[in-house]
Amino acid sequence: MATSNYQVLITGEQDIKTAEKRRSVYLRPFLLFWLNSLFAELEFLSDWYPRPLLQSYVDTGGAMGGLINIFIVDYYYGKKAAHFTGILSLLLLSTCNYLCYSLDRHFGWFGAAEHPMWFHWRYPMIWAVGYYNGLLLFTDKGQERLASLGL
Repeated sequence: MATSNYQVLITGEQDIKTAEKRRSVYLRPFLLFWLNSLFAELEFLSDWYPRPLLQSYVDTGGAMGGLINIFIVDYYYGKKAAHFTGILSLLLLSTCNYLCYSLDRHFGWFGAAEHPMWFHWRYPMIWAVGYYNGLLLFTDKGQERLASLGL
C-alpha cells in the first residue's frame, strides 16, 4: 500500500486554537452580511407575505461574504478595508436592488412604479451599511464588539 501524500493541518493544541481563530475570521463576513441582508429584506419588503418570498438575502449575504474573503481578508485592515467593503457592497447589493426594482416594475408587487424613490434612496444606505460592516470586521474595536455579540 502506498503512503499518503497529504499534509496534516492541525497537529496539536496550539494549531487547534489557531485554526479556530482563523475559522471565525473567514465566517464573520458571511454571518454579518447574511444577517444584514435578512434584516433589510424583512424591513424593506415587509409586505412580502402574500407574494413569493424572495430569498435574495441568502444569495447576497453569501456572495458578499465570499467576495470579502477573496479580496479583503488577509490583504487589508483598518479604514482602507472598510472603504473597500463599502465599495463592494455598493457594487453587488446595488445591482441586486436594481434587479428587484426592474422586476417589480414588471410584476408590480412592491410599488416600484408608484414609488420609485423607495428603491433608489437605498443606494447611499447600502454603502453606509457596507462601510459600517467593514469597520466591524476590520478594526480592533469592531472585532471586540463582534466578539462581545458572539460572532
